Amino acid sequence: MGRGGGAGESARRVPISVTLDKELYDFLENMIDRRMFKDRSHVVNAALDYLKWTIENKPMDYFGPRKPSS
Repeated sequence: MGRGGGAGESARRVPISVTLDKELYDFLENMIDRRMFKDRSHVVNAALDYLKWTIENKPMDYFGPRKPSS
């Protein structure tokens, strides 16, 4: 079955609760308001999926030295 969700979709999702810094919450809400993501779960899943991929495929991009922001 495709991305639309089916019977197996709910079995793969686990409800959780998180506490965010206000700055991150505002950033998340701004992305939803701009319709970049459909809801908070979508934002968090996308961010964690990207973090997981980065750690598995390019760990030094995460664990290595931070690049100074310009």
